[in-house]
Amino acid sequence: MWGQSLLIMSNKKLQNKSKYAQYDMDGDGIVTDEELEHAKEIKETERDLRKSLAQLRMARFTLIGMGLFTAAMFTPWVSVERIQALSEISSLFYISGAGIVGAYMGTTAWIAKK
Repeated sequence: MWGQSLLIMSNKKLQNKSKYAQYDMDGDGIVTDEELEHAKEIKETERDLRKSLAQLRMARFTLIGMGLFTAAMFTPWVSVERIQALSEISSLFYISGAGIVGAYMGTTAWIAKK
């Protein structure tokens, strides 16, 4: 009898047009603990994918920005005086860009190793 009451307690019946109806995977009108856990895992996976995609975009745009900045410094429109004036700032730009890209690569390698 105790096992039956436990089984009944682990099922959740839904109201009509409930916002939780999307979690009813088998369409029986009852959301079980397993279905809720599965929905939670899906949401966590989606969140992790969005986060990793944002980090990937940040690293890519940093690399693109560093490449464009370097290319712009070698154009004839930028004088030698401007390059000398920007030399200290550009070194900080490259160091911070390398830090962003390195952090991305390090965390992805660390997570893949887990």
